Amino acid sequence: MTQPDGTAGPAAHRSRIPLICPRCGREQRVVPGGPGRAVKVVHVGTGREACEPEDLARAPDDGPA
Repeated sequence: MTQPDGTAGPAAHRSRIPLICPRCGREQRVVPGGPGRAVKVVHVGTGREACEPEDLARAPDDGPA
């Protein structure tokens, strides 16, 4: 439902769209930053920014360069 100010309303009423890693295809999440800390995007299963090597081995090729 749209609010009078044009926003989509409370976050609880919006559907969650997962972030998908463009390199390995696994789901990711945003870790908020703070004073002196940058926002990070990490993999849900591992909590790491980097892809797991076995996930990269299964990722589809982008085609010839």
